Amino acid sequence: MAKTELDEELEPEESGGGFSRILFFLTPILFTVVLLAVLLTLFNLNFRNALLEIGEKIPIVKNFIPDSAVSGSEKEKDDAKKQKESTEATLKQLKEQVAEQEEQLKEANEQVAEKDNRVKELQEQLDTAQETAEEQKQAEEEAAYQKEVKKLAQIYSEMSPSKAAAIFDKLTTEETLQMFSVMSNESKVAILEKMDPQKAADISIKLKDVKPAEDMAIAALQSRLKKEAAAETPAQPANTGLDDAQLGQTFASMSADSAAKLIIQTYKASPDKALKILKAVNDTARSKILDAMTEEDANLSVKIVNQLVSK
Repeated sequence: MAKTELDEELEPEESGGGFSRILFFLTPILFTVVLLAVLLTLFNLNFRNALLEIGEKIPIVKNFIPDSAVSGSEKEKDDAKKQKESTEATLKQLKEQVAEQEEQLKEANEQVAEKDNRVKELQEQLDTAQETAEEQKQAEEEAAYQKEVKKLAQIYSEMSPSKAAAIFDKLTTEETLQMFSVMSNESKVAILEKMDPQKAADISIKLKDVKPAEDMAIAALQSRLKKEAAAETPAQPANTGLDDAQLGQTFASMSADSAAKLIIQTYKASPDKALKILKAVNDTARSKILDAMTEEDANLSVKIVNQLVSK
């Protein structure tokens, strides 16, 4: 009976001692783990969140984790997710706006290119119309000119060959060829027979070279202009200067005073001519003229005499 009571007294003590030993070993470990978790939590937010998530999955440990910590971590995740979604939505919207603006710019460039092509087409049409109108006008003028040439040639054909030939002799070769180009062979032969033989020969040779009416008209006009320009150019007068005998006779017949004044003025313009005059007159006339020159200008007279002696 005494043994049983002793055992009963010792059992609670042994039970209490075992739990104490377990706590003795677990307390430092738990303290170390908690300390590490606190340090990592302070310096690494992601690790803290991951650690809280792991702690939530452990049956006993999850009771020690505050709900605010877990809810704060989830809120941060939600905020980050929402921020990411907002950023992506904004980026997507910006890309859509850029694409829309690029499309509008492309359409504007196409419209500008289309307008440029239209302007180019209209300009080409205008140029073509102007060229056509110019060609038509030129053709009408040429037709009217040829009509007048034919009328004039008909008049020459109806004239007597001798009168027509007399007129053609006064025309240039190109003008005559132009008239002959629209006349019948009978009229040509009749007129050529009455024309100057040399001119008729020149025209006969050139008649075999068939040329367009426009070229013949241009050649006829150029020949007429050339002939008129030659007619308007005054002929150069022939050299009608007096010889020495005539020159001497002229000044010898003049009075000494008049001849002296004239020679002095001539010397001022051309000394050689003045000396030539004095040499051309006879000795008597020369002495009278020099005497008058001395009275007119003694210094110049001395200079002239010295040049006469030296030459």
